[in-house]
Amino acid sequence: MVGRETLYYNARIWTGLDTPRFAGSFRVKDGRVVELLESSTCRPGETDAVDLGGRFVSPGLIDAHVHLLMGGESLRHVDLSRATSPAEFQEAIAEAHEAREPGEWLIASGWSESNWDSTTPPDKTWLACCGDRPVVCWRMDLHAALVNDAVLEKLALPDDATLASEGGRVVRDDAGGATGLLQEAAAWMYLIPRIPPLPPQQRAEALVAAQRHCLELGLVAVRSMEYTKDVREYYLPTRGPGGLRLSIVQLDRVLPLELEWMAEVPTDEWLRVTGCKSFVDGTFGSRTARMFEAFADGQDNRGMWTDHALEGRLAEWVDEVVAGQRSPVMHAIGDEAVYLALETVRDRHESCRATIEHAQIVTPRVMDLVAATPGIRLSMQPWHRATDAVYAQQALGSERTASMMPLASLAKAGARLSFGSDWPVVTVDPLAGMEAAITGRDSRGRPFHAEECLDMETVLRGYTVEAAEASQLEGSGSLAIGHLADFVTWDHDPFDVDWARVRPRILSTFVGGEQVAGTVPVQETAS
Repeated sequence: MVGRETLYYNARIWTGLDTPRFAGSFRVKDGRVVELLESSTCRPGETDAVDLGGRFVSPGLIDAHVHLLMGGESLRHVDLSRATSPAEFQEAIAEAHEAREPGEWLIASGWSESNWDSTTPPDKTWLACCGDRPVVCWRMDLHAALVNDAVLEKLALPDDATLASEGGRVVRDDAGGATGLLQEAAAWMYLIPRIPPLPPQQRAEALVAAQRHCLELGLVAVRSMEYTKDVREYYLPTRGPGGLRLSIVQLDRVLPLELEWMAEVPTDEWLRVTGCKSFVDGTFGSRTARMFEAFADGQDNRGMWTDHALEGRLAEWVDEVVAGQRSPVMHAIGDEAVYLALETVRDRHESCRATIEHAQIVTPRVMDLVAATPGIRLSMQPWHRATDAVYAQQALGSERTASMMPLASLAKAGARLSFGSDWPVVTVDPLAGMEAAITGRDSRGRPFHAEECLDMETVLRGYTVEAAEASQLEGSGSLAIGHLADFVTWDHDPFDVDWARVRPRILSTFVGGEQVAGTVPVQETAS
């Protein structure tokens, strides 16, 4: 109701501000915070008041790096993330095959060698049960896919030398035959165009499902990496109340960039187009991240450059993005890739609000450059640290494992850390990422360089204040007066709980002062 004021009281409210850091109640009008109060009580006779039940309250959580539409579509995939052995992988595929109509493509995602004891990557023999049905199984990082012969026969793959020049690879066995694993450009340029897309109505439904999924987990906003065509066809027609607040980063990367359409998109509190993305290298799990020194298990493999870095045009791309009044967003995982991204923007990262995504391997020479670039924005995914730590020793050797996402050292060096998930690469649940950053444990619960853990305040800021700043979601991220009244209630006070034993839960999600998700009721007294 326009003009209505509502008091939210009886809570321990972390505001996201330096002062007041905590409050007991706050007042909302027209979807924005208009007053912060120290008292947690409601005055006698107060109308339009909501009792928050003594819960802990924080600003709504923000994920600074997702692929929202892809995440929604992944909810329809066969889920291989739970496969803890090759046998379970194959059993999941066999079960899905039996449930599908003949000739229908089978799409699965989420597998990782780190989930099973054997480090041997899968090959197309694992898909033999599907016969001539086309099967695509995306690795969790989405930078590699396992396919069967039914798919390989549909792909016009070039020779290996040409593919390498494009930043891709077909993995081969000792006899030179294709194992079924396609990496980087081999998957992006040749596989993806041959996969039948979902019908438009199902894609639209997937986007709605993705937003509902995020809201249930306490997310009120995301920065999503999307292609222009999908923004026009699915995001713009559905923008507005009822979903997430969205910061869109353009994924189309061919120079010259198509930027004119962005100026036609009106910026409001629900959707804004804020940046353009380039992939500097591949991923750690696929051993395609670009490294100064070879992977310990890689037979002189230093990973690969991709996109504009491969072409030697990264600086040109940055110039074009900045000229278009957008922010450069650079995927860089290996230490050499992170170093190149830093060098490219170090003199103007503040003015163009550049972010480096992932920054996963930070060796000493990279850390020195971070320290020499104060305030550089690093958009990181703590749950990646937990999953990739499982095989860090194997991939990096003991002398380099400490370089795996050294969060505390980066914060001390002056970097601005915003956090997210990279969904659907891993779960979009922000509390999983928080647990990883606070405890320092890997995804199997084992300690991994605990000296790089972060305190609760820094982590919570990374999912609120800093994520909003990196995503250019002005008016979000804190409960400052005048800011959007986006907040969540928790089942435990995250500052008091032992995260190594208990992971808190989000009970309810409010956007603009209205409850949009959660099953825990609040007590309301209305006039």
